[in-house]
Amino acid sequence: MDRYKDIIPDYDEFKEVVKTHQPFDIRVNTNKTSIKEIKRIFKEQGVGFQQREWNKKFFKIDERPGKLFQHWLGKIYSQESTSGIPPTTFNLETNDKIIDMCAAPGSKTTQISALMDNKGDILANDKYSNRIKSLLANVYRLGCLNVKVIERDARDIPEEKKFDKVLVDAPCSAEGNLREKEYLREGADMEDIKSISSLQEQLLDKAFRLCKKGGEIVYSTCTFAPEENELNVQKFLERGRLVDPGFDFEHSKGLTEWDGKKLSEDLRNCVRVYPHQLDSGGIFIAKFKKM
Repeated sequence: MDRYKDIIPDYDEFKEVVKTHQPFDIRVNTNKTSIKEIKRIFKEQGVGFQQREWNKKFFKIDERPGKLFQHWLGKIYSQESTSGIPPTTFNLETNDKIIDMCAAPGSKTTQISALMDNKGDILANDKYSNRIKSLLANVYRLGCLNVKVIERDARDIPEEKKFDKVLVDAPCSAEGNLREKEYLREGADMEDIKSISSLQEQLLDKAFRLCKKGGEIVYSTCTFAPEENELNVQKFLERGRLVDPGFDFEHSKGLTEWDGKKLSEDLRNCVRVYPHQLDSGGIFIAKFKKM
């Protein structure tokens, strides 16, 4: 992690926080229930909880969500809180046609479904059969009536149909999960980072080809590596304008310099969240408006 020492604010605090256990987070599934009802149920059942200030649909709770009956009813969903940021980046409309290119197990797909009040048209894709099973199970359990599921390599999705919104929650080196995966606390392997960044670039290229002119593309990873984040995003600045999502919670701007090299000032519109800023995992987000 020391290669990030100069880009992570309050680095000493970061190093201390990542040694602690990540909170158990749940998202209230408003396709089936309300925030008010879940609060009432938790109080009646003695479940300790704390509502996230920056996203009222997320609660930190005192026990594993999978033990709770509301989880099996699909009224709540176990979801790390920063995972819930990318869907809120879109300016969603209820008649939108949306594709989630790397959807399994369905955290962001089902969240978008609820944000759209179960309206519109969401296409959830994943490459792997075993992950498709969990995606289908979650779509069904959470009552997402506006979701269709397909199974294929996202790079091979036909381009005849264009979408209003495209989500690329890309496979990554997952350094943002270092509170749960101790082996990541010294950083991901550089060969892995270089290898996966090539795949990410191909997925982002496909996203632009699937998106309507004037549509929105959100690219996200749960890693800190600039090679997977800003350096990938910068390659597409002629095809899309980076938009500042305007978040009012604590976060950091995208990098405009790395490894002694100047990057585009437009990259400041990207978002970085580090674990000590929101008591969470880590995430990177870039929102494009397609030119």
